[in-house]
Amino acid sequence: MAAVEPGAKRSGVDLAAAIPPFGRLLRRRWFPQALALPLLALLVLFLATGWWGTPVGNRNGLVVFVWILWWFLLIAVLVPFGARAWCGVCPIPTVGEWLQRRTLFGVRAEDPRDHREGPGHRVGRNRYRGLGRRWPRRLANLWSQNLAFLGLATFSPVLLTSPLASAVAIGAMVLVATAVALVFRQRTFCRYLCPVGGFLGLYAMGSTLAVRSRNASVCADCREKSCLAGSERAWGCPWLEYPSRLERNNACGLCFECVSACPHENMSLFLRAPFSDRRLRGWDEAFKAFLMLGLALAYSVVYLGPRGELKSAARGLATGDWLGFLGFAGGLWILALLVVPGVFLGAARAGRRLAAAPVPLRDLALAGAAALVPFGLLVWIAFSVPLVLANGSYVVAAASDPFGRGWDLFGTSALGWTPVVPHWTPWIQAVLVLAGQAAGLRAGWLETLATVADRRRAIAAFAPTAGALGATALLFLALFVG
Repeated sequence: MAAVEPGAKRSGVDLAAAIPPFGRLLRRRWFPQALALPLLALLVLFLATGWWGTPVGNRNGLVVFVWILWWFLLIAVLVPFGARAWCGVCPIPTVGEWLQRRTLFGVRAEDPRDHREGPGHRVGRNRYRGLGRRWPRRLANLWSQNLAFLGLATFSPVLLTSPLASAVAIGAMVLVATAVALVFRQRTFCRYLCPVGGFLGLYAMGSTLAVRSRNASVCADCREKSCLAGSERAWGCPWLEYPSRLERNNACGLCFECVSACPHENMSLFLRAPFSDRRLRGWDEAFKAFLMLGLALAYSVVYLGPRGELKSAARGLATGDWLGFLGFAGGLWILALLVVPGVFLGAARAGRRLAAAPVPLRDLALAGAAALVPFGLLVWIAFSVPLVLANGSYVVAAASDPFGRGWDLFGTSALGWTPVVPHWTPWIQAVLVLAGQAAGLRAGWLETLATVADRRRAIAAFAPTAGALGATALLFLALFVG
């Protein structure tokens, strides 16, 4: 997406201007950070249910609320319509962020011309506690998140069925996030290490919401740069971004610090067309797209397919079938890291030869991989639909008895397994896959055209990738519809 020219106004609906009370809410110091506090309390409750509740997964509040309800809302609602809104209220980094700031809603600001050293460290105009080290430049990418997410995905059969394993994994993330906050600057964990953050950033590119500057010329003339350096009104961007120059959603956590900080009220939240961001900037982002597509394919085969032996192999770690689990893990890694990337990189290479385009293979491959952002998001939603429609009744039952101790807080604990519209589920999935294919073809084509420039060559260059995407869509349709 090209940068906005100085003097140009942002396209889309400026929600803060269109709805003044909402605009005032965005500039409040406590919003949205205050929402993280009740979520932190819920997190503690869920960790307690994981440690001391029933070991039966479909009766334990941690498993059903996190891996059924939260996952579906995250991938099907929050990301498509709210970008990284979850990151703005996520309770996992809350403790570490408080240890850095030592205030819930206040701001610790200093004049950068004052060279007196107080406790902690200064970033811009803000004072933080902790060591305040910079994250190593060579690790400032998605590779760590890619490997972390693949690791979690490998052990997902255990996490989905064992409350204790889920509690250990989530508790470990809280501890790591807190430790990283004490050593490194601001939201380093969220930006470079959080396993969930990588795919949230990737798929947030397709969201209908985006924080952007209203007018680029106002930012160009601004001397305060409070969105970056902070002020007495707000903290500098916790995500280590330059908010006034944002052109993609990938690293914006929707904390709205920049909206509060800007003395010109030039930062706002915009409603825009879906899949407006398309450009992938490096191999780490492309491999995140390959990885997510490969995992969606593997999970669809294992969890939604008819092959019981695959499900047994995936659960081998819990049942003692170590050989079966190693086969499942090996197949998962090969599919995600070799097969899917090999198919689409091979398609990019074939397209380059067909078009005889004087374009680096890397540029053409990244342009083609842009197709996998909308396609991958819609496929993941399609995969998640039967999970919530078939197993949503477990959430209702667990709400009355989260520990599985025989409680009946809301009179729903006796509710049995009650699938919702199971006959419609495959057709809902089919519509989502086809919509994802259409959106993916458009994104990949526009990026390829921008990369190659010549229309006839762009058609030839994109044709193999379009074919690979179509074949993948047919494979998902076969898995979902049969």
